[in-house]
Amino acid sequence: MKRLKMNLFAIVALAIAAVTMSFKMADNSTLAGEKWFEYTDETGDGNINNPDNYVLANGNGNSQPPCPTGDEERCAVQAQPQTGDTDHPNLSTIVDTKLRKQQ
Repeated sequence: MKRLKMNLFAIVALAIAAVTMSFKMADNSTLAGEKWFEYTDETGDGNINNPDNYVLANGNGNSQPPCPTGDEERCAVQAQPQTGDTDHPNLSTIVDTKLRKQQ
């Protein structure tokens, strides 16, 4: 009986460890592959929440664009590309934002 309890305890501990690790791995993969997108207001609507108003910074999104110093309007965001549309950001995955002086 004592041996059965020890085996059961070991199985429960392994299950808890496996579940914990799977959540940690999911968190890391969720924030992988972010790119820099520059806010350009392509549509002319002035909406910073419209993904169509952003383009990949520096052509590939691997580095942030030069943003004039300031803190008045959005210059760029670092986020994952949209699924199926890698030229525009998924704005719900923003991990960094750069601001600039209003032009």
